[in-house]
Amino acid sequence: MSGVFGDGMSNEPHCYTETDLNILQAQSGVMNGIDILITNQWPSDVLRYVKTPEFKVPEGIPQLSHLVNSIKPRYHFVSGPYYERLPYRNHKILHEKATYCTRFISLGCAGNKTKSKWLYALNYVPMKHLTDEELRKQPKETTENPYIEVEKDKHKEEDLKQQHFYSVGDKRQMTAVPGGADGREKKKESCWFCLKSPNVEKHLVISVGASMYLALAKGALRNDHVMIVPTNHIKCQQFLEPNQQEDVEKFKRALRTLNRTNKKSTTVFFERSLSTSHMQIHAVPVARYSVNDIKDVFYTFADKYNLEVQEIPTGEDWKEMVPPGSDYFIAEFENEEKLVFLCSQKVRFPLQFGREVLASEELLNMPRRVSWKECKISKEQEEHDVKLFRKPFTEFDPFKVDDSDSDSD
Repeated sequence: MSGVFGDGMSNEPHCYTETDLNILQAQSGVMNGIDILITNQWPSDVLRYVKTPEFKVPEGIPQLSHLVNSIKPRYHFVSGPYYERLPYRNHKILHEKATYCTRFISLGCAGNKTKSKWLYALNYVPMKHLTDEELRKQPKETTENPYIEVEKDKHKEEDLKQQHFYSVGDKRQMTAVPGGADGREKKKESCWFCLKSPNVEKHLVISVGASMYLALAKGALRNDHVMIVPTNHIKCQQFLEPNQQEDVEKFKRALRTLNRTNKKSTTVFFERSLSTSHMQIHAVPVARYSVNDIKDVFYTFADKYNLEVQEIPTGEDWKEMVPPGSDYFIAEFENEEKLVFLCSQKVRFPLQFGREVLASEELLNMPRRVSWKECKISKEQEEHDVKLFRKPFTEFDPFKVDDSDSDSD
């Protein structure tokens, strides 16, 4: 990763952005591991758990810390004064499966005046040729992962962002929905998703049912990426009444039929209860792939993040697999098979997991669209996309109004 970090608006050829980092992260998700990462800049907090060197340490980049912690290279080379950090482990002892460590090495500029070392001889075997036992060997002086605190800060920031229904068409200040996982009462009138809230963006609504509505997703992966959302304030599917769950299933059946008939695509549904106060079930069509192909990609990313997965066969109640009050991520496929991921404090669950999997090269091949920030469109374009979706969906809409019935009165 050459150049220096710039904001999302930078077009300078020597700058890279968070989008570039997201693409690299998404591309690495389908690999079994990264042997060598080379960046011009240092990541933040890399010197945690080790003695600070005597030279002036270059300013660290938090976004690089997140990238390095995510893709876990065996060797990370950077530009700067010569320095070799003690290796650090990429797993939490007793909490995560043991894996390989990372070595951080800084090299000076070629021919520098201070004669700081700028050549490094490296004799290594690519990880694809090593056994698991060989990879897991840890040097005696191995430290904890230095990026844990940076990850915690990023997680807090993402938690706050996920409480918003982002506004694009005006300059309103984003207001977080009060409350959290402790069960405190939410101020429903400030919720971005409650249909009666003044904050809901009604131009995104496609269809309204008895207890659920269908809306275009904000910052959608594609223009037919929609969400099933409760009209009233409900955190997640675990708290739905039977009649409410049936309304969800009616929308699901309609979307499956629409995508299978008109788009020759299979439909993937996903929901995350973590860091959200109002249920959103995302529905994204994926063309040309079988259920097993799509599941395999979910498993690949689960391995990348050390996530535990429970596969739920068609017809079985997945809610029985989730302890009451536990946060979860669930993916559901065309044949109604499901994958359930339980969120625990032991392993940080990536908030963009569903988008990251579907945007990967193996499926939609849209690595630049993992982040909602890269998917902003105008209100006029949103209105256009809603009309474009509603027209073919009307034929399958389980809650469409029959004009003949309404005229008979």
